[in-house]
Amino acid sequence: MSYDPESEAPKSYTLAWIASLLLLVGFIIGLLIYPPLYEAPKAEAGQMTLFIGRFHPILLHLPIGSLSFLMLLELLCMSRSGESKHGSTALLALWVGAAGSVLAVLAGIMLSREGGYTGGNFSLHQTMAIIGTAGVLLALVIRLVAMGQSNFELLHAYRALFFLSFGIMGLGAHFGGNMSHGSKFLTEFAPEPIKSQMIAMEKWMLGFVEKPKPEKTEEKAPEAPKAPEAPKVVETPPTTPTPTPAPAPTMPPAAPAAGDKLVFANLIQPIFAAKCNKCHGEEKQKGDLRLDTYEATMAGGSESAEKKNNIVPGKPADSLTYQLVISAEDEDMHMPPEGKDQLTKEEVAILKWWIEQGASNTQKLDIAALPTDLQAAASAIAK
Repeated sequence: MSYDPESEAPKSYTLAWIASLLLLVGFIIGLLIYPPLYEAPKAEAGQMTLFIGRFHPILLHLPIGSLSFLMLLELLCMSRSGESKHGSTALLALWVGAAGSVLAVLAGIMLSREGGYTGGNFSLHQTMAIIGTAGVLLALVIRLVAMGQSNFELLHAYRALFFLSFGIMGLGAHFGGNMSHGSKFLTEFAPEPIKSQMIAMEKWMLGFVEKPKPEKTEEKAPEAPKAPEAPKVVETPPTTPTPTPAPAPTMPPAAPAAGDKLVFANLIQPIFAAKCNKCHGEEKQKGDLRLDTYEATMAGGSESAEKKNNIVPGKPADSLTYQLVISAEDEDMHMPPEGKDQLTKEEVAILKWWIEQGASNTQKLDIAALPTDLQAAASAIAK
């Protein structure tokens, strides 16, 4: 069936076809050049790749606005008269939204080459974005065919595919939000019936892409060794006590030499730089927290500045940064957030050891002074 073939002559959509096919080919070529990764990149990305990738948070707003506007237009186009009036505008909005989706997806894949993007939330965010964009591109082709043939029934099939694809993209965007704001950001203030359903659905979806976490087993404490028998005391004749020399006067610790390595500068800072400073560095300070200098680390952020408990010398249990690092990874306050590169158990232990030693800025680095099981990791970090 058609709109009204007697009153409306078929239109030519040659330019729209050319633009759409170029967009489709560009998307395929982009995925071949930058295939999606679901694990840490093995090679360092080029500077231009990372430069373009950083535009991902900006580019993703273009398809959101354009395709949201298209949803309203498509409601008006449900009738033949509405399609006749607004069909061309809907086609333009669809092409702009599809182009924005392609750019945002490819930039996001480039951004993932920076490293630090893993986990279930990232996997679902990337996968659903790619599927949703492919669906929108297919919907664009179907709309062009339907408009060229004046086939109103085919337009209904197009709308079904478009609404489904846009829904998948929106759901993928939710998991992207989890990566930036934590898994409880959307559900924290939701009414309880809705909240429980949302959390259950989210866990169900994450179950398809996340590996089951191994159950923690309690380690049995080793048996205390038996105390050795006291040696027999042999009596010796009393001797004249020799006078003990007076103790030498203690000197204050010397300031570290220019070439000496320091625990904070050469051991703790590299850990923060690799795992924390993208969000808590010079350019970006989530929660007003900076960890790129000793003074800023000790000052803390909005959650710890007043209590002065971001790092409490000698007390890891009272130090907020350490407590956030060792909290469960699915907790909203866990740092780094789920999906980002996590501190290894050795790095966590080194951070704890530094705090226990007094969290000093001038302590010299002596690898042999660390616990034996941490010396290899410390050597690799400080090299």
